[in-house]
Amino acid sequence: MDQNKVEHLLERIAIAIERLCVVIEQRSSPQPVKVADITAAADSVSKIAHVEPPQGSQDSAPRPLRLESFLESRGVKIKTIPGDDAADEIIDSLSLFLGERYNALSGLLAKIKRAMQTGNLITESLKGRSQEDVSSVCQFCTRLHGIAFLEQYRYFRSPAYLIKAKSTTLPRAQQFFGGQWLERFILNKVKEAYLKIASEVDGELPFEYLINPQIILPNGDDFELDLLVAVGNAIYWIEAKSGDYQQHVAKYSKFARTLGLDYSHSLMVLADVPRERCNALSSLFSMTVCNLRNFEDVLLAVMRDDTARQKTIADGLSPAAET
Repeated sequence: MDQNKVEHLLERIAIAIERLCVVIEQRSSPQPVKVADITAAADSVSKIAHVEPPQGSQDSAPRPLRLESFLESRGVKIKTIPGDDAADEIIDSLSLFLGERYNALSGLLAKIKRAMQTGNLITESLKGRSQEDVSSVCQFCTRLHGIAFLEQYRYFRSPAYLIKAKSTTLPRAQQFFGGQWLERFILNKVKEAYLKIASEVDGELPFEYLINPQIILPNGDDFELDLLVAVGNAIYWIEAKSGDYQQHVAKYSKFARTLGLDYSHSLMVLADVPRERCNALSSLFSMTVCNLRNFEDVLLAVMRDDTARQKTIADGLSPAAET
């Protein structure tokens, strides 16, 4: 078996182990574990040896021609585009879990980020927390430990209600905790929003995206985008910040003008900022600032407005003539 097949096999095993860890952890949840879930997870492990790696290389994915053309028209050159990674499925699953349960997990995440430079021990008290929060934190730690994003993990039940864990200095884990999780969470929410919009319109609705492309600005400066999306004829630029954002807001506002995108199509998603402050920031800069809770609703509203306008134009009417 060649090296590529071995690497693919290991990735598949990691995914299957993660699924088993989730099922095992659910035993502490108030919801009963379904036999079907255990069977599906076990099947994932038993069938690993028979799974063939996907055919073709990373370069075989369709090129985002609409987005490339858009950037070129603004004098922006694409330097590099990261290829697909075999671990994306694991990272996306963890990112969705973290993003959708962020209120319960944000305290633990902050401790992991502080400790991961040195691999220090972490303690997190769950005393007084709801059963739902306890279950979310324990499941998340189990999943992290299963893929070595935590070197050690143990939960002490009543009366301690205490988590003890040891962070890791692995670059892949540091990348995830340092902000990759938020970018992948946003990408998956964008895909969900697109599917909703596509189901509401007649005919085909083209969709492209670029995540973390390295670009060269018209003045020769290097720049990295978090996410650039094309839905139909509309372009959306989205930046995500899980930490300090103050130093980036003015720079992003200026870059929005380089792209020629208006307030509604330039979005910044901040993980730890309340909606009131998002609204204040939006009024000060030429970007729509959101948090994790309202991002998808904001994006859906803009996408619906854009697709309605595109349909009006396609039907040969001006927006003003539409009744």
